Amino acid sequence: MVKAVEWKEDCVRILDQSKLPQEVTYIDCTNHLMVADTIKTLKIRGAPAIGIAAAMGLARSAMDVKAKSYEEFL
Repeated sequence: MVKAVEWKEDCVRILDQSKLPQEVTYIDCTNHLMVADTIKTLKIRGAPAIGIAAAMGLARSAMDVKAKSYEEFL
């Protein structure tokens, strides 16, 4: 089964839908900026897939936070 978006180790793996049906290629997004660019350039399509990718991008971004307290985070 081909998945449009999935969590793979420390990245968000997104199916590059702009290359379908000729080839199945995935983009491994290691930060939220890569996820945002993938959405902006229409490499992922469809509201449900875009929503899931965006949520996973936020989760991936949260993994990079170094703050040890709420005050430090703000």
